[in-house]
Amino acid sequence: MAVKKETFENGQVKISDDVIGIISGIAANEIDGVNSMHTGFVEGFSNLFNKNNYSKGIKVDINNENVIIDIFINIDYGYKISKVAEEVQKKVKKEVETMTDLKVIKVNVNVQNIITEKEKQKPEEV
Repeated sequence: MAVKKETFENGQVKISDDVIGIISGIAANEIDGVNSMHTGFVEGFSNLFNKNNYSKGIKVDINNENVIIDIFINIDYGYKISKVAEEVQKKVKKEVETMTDLKVIKVNVNVQNIITEKEKQKPEEV
């Protein structure tokens, strides 16, 4: 796990990948058309026991002061995929840079699924 360290007069501040992932997940979920973050079976199962699901479906790579973020999302049916992806990129970049002073050099959006109205109404399977 990469950690951003910054030294101040009174000590160090460390920002972990998980924090960047949480900020990214919250920002992405605020975009219209984003249904949810995508997880694989194993990650989805382990998230059942994890209180913090904001960073699921997000991979963060911090190298010095530069960040690359990979986001895996599910989009609601009827939204233009390229527009939703572009909005996710802009929002995630802005929020991470504003909150951490890190430089986001890439936000890669991976659309994994389209969620229809019928699928939204199904009870979640475990």
